[in-house]
Amino acid sequence: MARGNDSVPAMEMTKWFDTNYHYIVPELGPDVEFSYASHKAVDEFKEAKALGIDTVPVLIGPMTYLLLSKPAKDVDKSFCLLSLIDKILPVYKEVLTDLKSAGARWIQFDEPILVMDLDTNQLQAFSDAYSHMESSLAGLNVLIATYFADVPAEAYKALTSLKCVTGFGFDLVRGLETLDLIKVDFPRGKLLFAGVVITRVLGKNE
Repeated sequence: MARGNDSVPAMEMTKWFDTNYHYIVPELGPDVEFSYASHKAVDEFKEAKALGIDTVPVLIGPMTYLLLSKPAKDVDKSFCLLSLIDKILPVYKEVLTDLKSAGARWIQFDEPILVMDLDTNQLQAFSDAYSHMESSLAGLNVLIATYFADVPAEAYKALTSLKCVTGFGFDLVRGLETLDLIKVDFPRGKLLFAGVVITRVLGKNE
């Protein structure tokens, strides 16, 4: 996938937002079938627990995964990646079931896509996705984290309106406008995870 071969070209590699880290861009189409192929998150949680360490498994959220993918080479470029949300959520539910069975008390979803300018339909799909997973999230403390930039007001509202979430993580180094939103309207009874340490690899001019 990363290097390709004589008959199959390598998949695109692009920057993870504006960092110096990269990821291989998933190529998706209407016929794609998602499956619970990698048990890495569960296996590593169990390994740490066996050593007496209670960790918080971190998963890329379904919205970020789909919206940072691209249509496969033989798929029309106008293909709506979010049309696959109902296909991918059952896999997330399987992972959540296994993590709960293994003794996980917290789960973190990274949804940095929320710092982008999402439209109304995309934000509704975000809310619907987590509502759909609500029964699978029961019994877990749920953290949804964003980073790298401010969260626009409408995305902030959609995120903090989720009932199944215990806490919200925001980048307060590069998200000072988000801090203003928090001061005005942060949901009662929820936890705030404040990003106050710069962890990016900085260039010589930064």
